[in-house]
Amino acid sequence: MSGMEADFYRRLLESSPEGVALVDAQNPEHPVIYVNPGFESLTGYAAADLIGRNLRLLQGEDRDQDARHRLREAMGRGESCRVLLRNYRKDGTVFWNEMTVSPLWDAEGRITHFAGHHRDAGERLRIDPKLAKDSLSGAHQPTAVAIRDDRLTGLFTLPYLQELLKRDWAIAQREPRSIAVFAIDIDALDLYNATFGRAAGDSAIRRVAHCVAGCLRRSSDVTARIDGGSLMAFAPGLSADQAFRVGQTMAERVRELRIHHPRSAVLRYISISVGVAAATPEKDTDPSMLLEKSQQQLKLAKQAGRNQAI
Repeated sequence: MSGMEADFYRRLLESSPEGVALVDAQNPEHPVIYVNPGFESLTGYAAADLIGRNLRLLQGEDRDQDARHRLREAMGRGESCRVLLRNYRKDGTVFWNEMTVSPLWDAEGRITHFAGHHRDAGERLRIDPKLAKDSLSGAHQPTAVAIRDDRLTGLFTLPYLQELLKRDWAIAQREPRSIAVFAIDIDALDLYNATFGRAAGDSAIRRVAHCVAGCLRRSSDVTARIDGGSLMAFAPGLSADQAFRVGQTMAERVRELRIHHPRSAVLRYISISVGVAAATPEKDTDPSMLLEKSQQQLKLAKQAGRNQAI
C-alpha cells in the first residue's frame, strides 16, 4: 500500500461517525493499537488512554454479561461477532455498545488484528436511562426489559430481531447469500397452562426457548420471543435444505426435553411446530416477505398435525 493510499484510509476511518478500534490479535491480551475520533467521542477516553490496554476496561466491574462470553468465544474461534454490551464511559455513565468485531488476516492466512465497529444503541432502542442506571444496583435487568424485553427467556424482542434482520438482509443482497427464518410455536401451551398453572407454563417456555436458541449457535444467528410460546429466529447463510434440517432438529430437541403434557393431542410431552423459509434476497426486496412466508409455513405445520417442521 502506498503512502497516499494509507493516508486516504486513515482519513476515511477518522471521518467515520462510528467508533472504530483495532486490537492486536497476536498478543493474548489483545491490546488496542488504534482508535478513531468516533471511538473517543463514544467512550470519553482519549486514544492515549486506550493504546496498549484491553477494551475490557469499558465494562468496569460489570463483567458478568452473556454477550462478553459470546464475544470472547467468537474471537477465540477467529470468527466475526455482533454483540450488545453494557459499557461505561470515562465519566462513569453507562451506555449500550452495539459492536461488530471482525478478524483481519495477513497474506499467509494468519489473524493479525481484530477490527471493532462500535455505536451507542441506547437512543435507537429507546432504552430508558433511569432503567439502565437502576440496573447497576441490581434493581432491574435492562437487557431483559429494554433490549430483549423478556425477563422470562432472555431472548431478543421481535423489533430488535427485525432491526438486525434488516441489516443482514442488506448484506445478503450485496454478497449474495441466503437467509433462513424460523417461526416457532409451542403446541397446546394454553392447555399446559390450564393444567399446571402459569408458573409452570413460564418455566416450560424458558426451557423450550433455550433449547431452540441452542440449535442456532453461530454468533450471527438471532432468536427472539414474540409473545407467550411464540418464537422467531433467523440464520444468515443457510440454504432451504439446511434450514429445514435445523427446524427438524429444533422439534426433535424439544421432544427430548420430555416435559410432561398429559392434555396434549399431539403426544404426551411438550412439542413445537416450526415454519421454515429461506431465500437469497433480491434487489428492492425487504425481509418482511420472508417473515410472512415463515408464518405461512408454521400454519401448514400446525394443520399437518403439529410437532414438526415444514
